[in-house]
Amino acid sequence: MKGKIWLCVLLFTALASVPFLVPHCGWVALFAFIPLLKFADLCGAGEVKHKGWLLYLAFILFNLATTFWINWISVPGAFFAITLNALQMWVIFRAFIYSKKYFKGGMSYLFLITMWIAWERVYQNVEISWPWLILGNSLATSPMLAQWYEYTGFLGGSLWIWLSNIFIYDTVKALRIKSKTKYDTRGKVALAVITSLLLIAPPAVSICIYNNYHETDNPLEVVAVQPNIDAYTEKHGGLRQEIQDEKMLALVRGVITDSTDFVITPETYTFQYDLDKPETNVTYAGIQRLLQDYPQTNFILGAITYRIFPTKAVAPYNAHPIGDKWYCSYNTAMMIDTTGMRNYYHKSKLVPAVEIIPYQRYLGFLGKVFELFGGSMSSYGVSDDVNNLTSKEGTDVGVMICYESIYGEYYRRTANYGAQFTAVITNDGWWGDTPGYRQHFRFAKLRAIETRRDVVHVANTGISGFINQRGDVIQRTGWWEPVAIRNTVNLNDKKTCYTEYGDVTGRLCSFMFLLLLIALLARRLTSK
Repeated sequence: MKGKIWLCVLLFTALASVPFLVPHCGWVALFAFIPLLKFADLCGAGEVKHKGWLLYLAFILFNLATTFWINWISVPGAFFAITLNALQMWVIFRAFIYSKKYFKGGMSYLFLITMWIAWERVYQNVEISWPWLILGNSLATSPMLAQWYEYTGFLGGSLWIWLSNIFIYDTVKALRIKSKTKYDTRGKVALAVITSLLLIAPPAVSICIYNNYHETDNPLEVVAVQPNIDAYTEKHGGLRQEIQDEKMLALVRGVITDSTDFVITPETYTFQYDLDKPETNVTYAGIQRLLQDYPQTNFILGAITYRIFPTKAVAPYNAHPIGDKWYCSYNTAMMIDTTGMRNYYHKSKLVPAVEIIPYQRYLGFLGKVFELFGGSMSSYGVSDDVNNLTSKEGTDVGVMICYESIYGEYYRRTANYGAQFTAVITNDGWWGDTPGYRQHFRFAKLRAIETRRDVVHVANTGISGFINQRGDVIQRTGWWEPVAIRNTVNLNDKKTCYTEYGDVTGRLCSFMFLLLLIALLARRLTSK
């Protein structure tokens, strides 16, 4: 028994990690959770010592194998992210094992599926969140299998993955049992047919959508800049901003043309940018000099900005005093042209402990705790909602800053609010040459499919690139190279089903989970 349990733990770790790490292996997720389903049956068949700890270990190893690179930023941060994310997965699966005492047949599986997807949905809407390993993201390495995300979003992928794992597992179990009657045989055949359809139909539909989707020819020329400024030794005081600007603008001048409509830089490219006095920022001044030579171009700049407020009454709750005034910082993307700064968007999905003190209104003391472990003492300001950037020609650009691009429900608002293409600006240099930046780039493919908007992914040290509306990579850079690339994006203003109606899959599963939870509690009480 002990050997089987350990085999389940190790097999799950290996299989569940592969889709997030190995290109073109998203399909492995369709059977990656079978070892855990076997684990649950072994727990029900006999007394398994330390089963709770062994199950937790399985989720710890899965999180560690796929997101170990967080430790490049902060070892304590990695510890908390990995252990707490694994803990949530553990709670869900433990609840599923418990439900098998009161739910028979498929009811316990339905309880597991709806609970897991309800958690993935809620997890995107709380201040302490790390939804990197949402199961639907597994297909980022195989985007041709995920073309139907334009209807369901990535939680539709989570649903397919769970259904596939469960039906494959139950079919194999059923076929291993010797049939006693013709009804048993018919049941096995029916189960095998359903499983086959579940494995064949979605990919077949997806490939059909892929082959028949054609972008409307409505091109704009865009330059993506990868300045390759070392996040640890150059960006923060190691290399003067004027020198960084010279390098960046030289890269731009090497590829920009009189037809270039947009130039886009990574997240937090420049610092100390006063939103009320942009002309005092050295980078802004350099951009204006460039735009005098290319007046038709719009410049999207990533910056750490700030605003001074005269009194506490008009300042955001997370502002802090500076003399007799109040000061608030932001992680901002802004649109600049020859007339000045047109509009801006402040990052709103902030990294816990690094950019935000979760629930600072109520737990302000956490700032001092996070500071002890190298985190932030205060929170950045945020925009109230997604705010697209509009050029002087009227083109709407959706901008997602850093890991905002993994929040599919939030991301799709850019298209719903009129964005015609999307820029993902990020500074993935914090993670080093690890799977982190590659995973981030791949997730942008799913966002392109969900909204059917071209994506320009712009990273400080790579990968930067152009992704079309089918999730194909049209052009990309390498890792750790200073370069600017030029290509075209096709504008699109048509809304997909997912863009317009949002996360229907998540809402339905959340409702069904609440009903099943009530049923479980009722059975628990009546059984006494």
